[in-house]
Amino acid sequence: MTEKFDCLEDFENLAKTILEKARFKWIAGGSDDMVTLTDNKKAFDRYRFRPRLLQDVSKLDTSTTLLGNTIASPIAMSPTAFHRLADYNEGEKATAKASCSANTLMVLSSFSNTRIEDVKKAAPDGLYWMQVQLFKDKRITENVVRRADAAGFKALVLTADQPVFGKNRRDSAYKNISLKDHPDLLRSINLEYAGLEKYQIDDAQTWEDIKWLKTITKLPIVVKGITTGADAKIAVQYGADAILVSNHGGRQLEFLPATIDALSEVVAAVEGSGVEVYMDGGVRRGTDVLKALARGARAVFIGRPIFWGLACNGEEGVTQVLDILKEEFRRSMCLIGCSRLSDITPSMVVHESYYY
Repeated sequence: MTEKFDCLEDFENLAKTILEKARFKWIAGGSDDMVTLTDNKKAFDRYRFRPRLLQDVSKLDTSTTLLGNTIASPIAMSPTAFHRLADYNEGEKATAKASCSANTLMVLSSFSNTRIEDVKKAAPDGLYWMQVQLFKDKRITENVVRRADAAGFKALVLTADQPVFGKNRRDSAYKNISLKDHPDLLRSINLEYAGLEKYQIDDAQTWEDIKWLKTITKLPIVVKGITTGADAKIAVQYGADAILVSNHGGRQLEFLPATIDALSEVVAAVEGSGVEVYMDGGVRRGTDVLKALARGARAVFIGRPIFWGLACNGEEGVTQVLDILKEEFRRSMCLIGCSRLSDITPSMVVHESYYY
């Protein structure tokens, strides 16, 4: 691949020309009129920097820890399904290798095309968390949890904002994805248990299910999908070790707040609890990462850009996506006057209305 990529948008533009139209639409699409999806990205533009000048930034350190595990920068990978849609031969294996080489964290989706054990085997030294769903047949969830634990995954990420699948315009794209050459392209291989190939999300799930998860594993639990301080406090009460502020990439309930807007409310709600807070949704630039950290996130997670990297250049494409985003973040840190993540403070970022 000889294309020159200057930013993450370049990957998306090229991926649109490479991928089957239905595949691209399914990956890129969101709920209804995609108001939430669009606002996730636009919301970052509403914030302005207030830098500290003449600061020594000659020795820059972007490393951080997530639940005690060190990563090279506060940029990690959200759980996303079916990576073979973008890279049929390698899929999640390519993502795992890129994650490992970048010394970051990959969250594997329960709806992945690749077995938990095979992802770990592809890059044994990588850092992995496992996304889990609450199914009506709890044996399916339990099987995923126990296998991830046995494979050396370091945490569980519980998707809490999906008691049912959201209905949206990308549903037609899903149905139009060609399976002629690859009949297993949309196979959720890790959810097949005891001969069961069908699964139903439990629409009766409650906070009590976190207590149930704690009876079958000692892995820390990250609750994903929270956008309000009220739910953040409940998550802490039920034993969450971390919270991932997320609106499901604009794929579930429409008209949720952009995650960068919701972030500070959640951070304030759990202050003093020791619970870490992360966010995903709309992160496309290094300045986005910096704004999220200034508003209280310990790290950000990216989803769709991983698909664009896979489509453009497989493992190397994902590596390039991570490298570009990290380099943009490093440059932004220098320009705002920070040499360590601990130097980034809330006062460095304000909503644009501050200047009205």
